[in-house]
Amino acid sequence: MACSRIVFLTLVLSVVSSFAVQVPVFLWGDRSKSVPESNPHLKVSSNDFRVILKHELQDDPFTVVFIEETLSVEDFSRKDAKGETSFQYLKDNVEDSVYLPSVENPLSVLNKLADPEKVYRAKLTEDGLSGDFHADSGKFLFINLKDAREGETRADMLLRHDDFIGDLYAKLQEDIPVVAIYTAHFPSWTVPDTHSRVRRQANETQANGHDYTLDGLRLYVQSIDYGAMAANGSLGNLISSSTVFDNNNTVVMNTTMQFSAATLTLNFRLQAGYWFFDTVTFQQDSLVQELAAKSEVYALDGFAYRCGERISFAATNETEYNVTFIDMKVQPFFKTLNASDMVFGDSFNCVGFFTVPIWSGLFVVFILLSITFYGIMMMLDIRTMDRFDDPKGKTITINASD
Repeated sequence: MACSRIVFLTLVLSVVSSFAVQVPVFLWGDRSKSVPESNPHLKVSSNDFRVILKHELQDDPFTVVFIEETLSVEDFSRKDAKGETSFQYLKDNVEDSVYLPSVENPLSVLNKLADPEKVYRAKLTEDGLSGDFHADSGKFLFINLKDAREGETRADMLLRHDDFIGDLYAKLQEDIPVVAIYTAHFPSWTVPDTHSRVRRQANETQANGHDYTLDGLRLYVQSIDYGAMAANGSLGNLISSSTVFDNNNTVVMNTTMQFSAATLTLNFRLQAGYWFFDTVTFQQDSLVQELAAKSEVYALDGFAYRCGERISFAATNETEYNVTFIDMKVQPFFKTLNASDMVFGDSFNCVGFFTVPIWSGLFVVFILLSITFYGIMMMLDIRTMDRFDDPKGKTITINASD
């Protein structure tokens, strides 16, 4: 009986932990400077986060919590065409802050830590905050930043929230010590749990491949090889990425992927219901080279392009620069979407239905059918030698005894 209870409790804990929310936390202000820097590669549990908060808030400052609906580490690394981030204010205060990229249920910990009688809750609207508050020591202010506007991109919304956070914090800091916390309810970039199981079954998601979910682009590739004069190598460690959209008669999308060895800009265009992947801009140090696809890479809008072979982009001026995508599956969406919405559609394959083995088999069958037909026709054309027979004459009879 006791053993069954332990097993049941273990199952319940495993289910609860599987639904835990992992979101980043950015904490700054009039805080203790003695907290050691966290390891950005490790997840912070709820208990560890509670310990950090108690240490940071031991002087009972006024705590303001800015809450996005969704937020992930990728949002902090996203940059626009000018190379600027949406969090300029947070970037300027990064030296005096505590940044935890993955915290388990931080809002749950904050709600339990705050005294219910000293909590203000407000929502950001077009006219400002939806409620009043008094900035006193030991009190908490929770502000929900759920005010997305029609036609506004996610980058613009985050930039507007960053400006609001900076303005409100500056006003509060003039009157009282303040500690600010920036976090979210849910992550904005997620990887499905079935992804790892699919990797063991499908060729396009092998464990040694790279699956990139970028702004407006989904790309899987086993490896990206490049050749630059006498130097060759492979691009695998993505440092940052950015996407620029340009809407004219043809929709153009340029996604820049910065690796440690070089930078690639993937150029897509949408025209007449088809999207095309025509060129790649290769940049290494001060060198910039435009590379064109050796074979056509295209698909219907809403479809993905899949090729298990090598897709090469080379310079047209007969230089030695080239970029090769091995075992690639790609689909541009030409707009900013959440990662959960960027799912590969049906695939256009670079290898058509009639492959070389199929054509070879059909050719052999055609030859055999031709020989058989010719033989049958020859048999039908056989004529017996009856020119000397007289149909009115006596029939020749030969006995068996003879």
